[in-house]
Amino acid sequence: MQRKLAFEHTPGLALPLRFLLVAPWFGALAGLLLLWQGAEAMTTRWAPATLAVTHLITLGYLGMVMAGSLLQMVPVVAGVELRWARTLGPAIWVALGSGALLLAGGFLFGLPWCLRAGGLLLAGAFALLVAVLARALSQRSAPAALPVVAGMRQAVLALACAVAIGSALVAFLVGAVRLRPMVWTNVHAAWALVGWVGVLVVSVVFQVVPMFQSTQLFPRPLAFALPPMSLGGLALWTAGYVLDRPWQWIGAGLVGVCLALFAVYTLVLLKRRKRAADVSTWYWWLAMGSLLASVLVFLCPGGVDKALVVGVLFICGFAMSAVNGMLYKIVPFLLWYHGQHAGCDVPGVRQMMPDSEPRVQLAWHGASVLLLLGAAIAPAWLAQPAGAVLAASCMRLGFDLALVAFSLRTRASAPNPES
Repeated sequence: MQRKLAFEHTPGLALPLRFLLVAPWFGALAGLLLLWQGAEAMTTRWAPATLAVTHLITLGYLGMVMAGSLLQMVPVVAGVELRWARTLGPAIWVALGSGALLLAGGFLFGLPWCLRAGGLLLAGAFALLVAVLARALSQRSAPAALPVVAGMRQAVLALACAVAIGSALVAFLVGAVRLRPMVWTNVHAAWALVGWVGVLVVSVVFQVVPMFQSTQLFPRPLAFALPPMSLGGLALWTAGYVLDRPWQWIGAGLVGVCLALFAVYTLVLLKRRKRAADVSTWYWWLAMGSLLASVLVFLCPGGVDKALVVGVLFICGFAMSAVNGMLYKIVPFLLWYHGQHAGCDVPGVRQMMPDSEPRVQLAWHGASVLLLLGAAIAPAWLAQPAGAVLAASCMRLGFDLALVAFSLRTRASAPNPES
């Protein structure tokens, strides 16, 4: 595991920043949609409103952040330049954002042309993203970077599987193919959430938690083993689930053990660090606690439909908490780094984003997770308050990131009094 990064290969600021700054507003739109639709969006995972809200968060919010993070981190971690990134980055951004909006609109209003257009745009966006990253991920990296790069490769492989299955499901919805929709929807969700989101967050955490939280490094064997074991368990579960075999639970259990081990070890590292806990640490506590809870709920025996509860814990409690905490660190750091190299008089990272800003957002976000969990149980009472609070938390994040970016732009454009 490495702390030293190849910052000489960092891409231009606009490439990742356009993804990271727009992402929270998809979360805000999802919250407003939940506020509008109310209990209908939290009664069953198969409702059109539920599918629209879910894909606005997973594709619009998480998808934007992960695409921007990969375009920023892969060249820095792997130590290679990204060819075509500057040219294709805007096209990926437009296709991903418009595709997420069209797909959500197609689900919500039952419009086949929206589903078809959204599916094509999203497939194109992810194909371009993989094409841009392929050269960097396929090259031999420095030995210290191998665990992170290998995890990213496996996450991109899971993304390809999720996109292929999702495209087939869109084709089914518009009447182009025939398949078992409920079975393949569950498989698509598993590869998108556990394979793409989960494995990528795990791989990125191996780098960013020691870097930004000043913890000890993750053990190299653990960093090498967890992503492929998670994907192996996911593949075993998929085969057993599609064939309706009881050994599917061996694969599910392996995935659960890997994710639980990752969460526990991360919490141990955070507990052992010498620095006092700050607000960014609280995001990680919430993320790892939610991940543990989602594993326990999923593996707990019982005939009750737990899909909404597991989805809230994994998507909002785990993934969004981790992403929010990273955004409050990564965006100011990128602005500071590029401002320094542009010769701007920029303040330090802590002065750019004082703890008071993420502390307020964390309170809103934590409340939204609790309300969403309550809405999964009592949708008639809590669905609309949960949507309102989710929208408020994402708007707060969006404004915080936009204001710090605007302040740097103002400094960069201000005339130098000494000139």
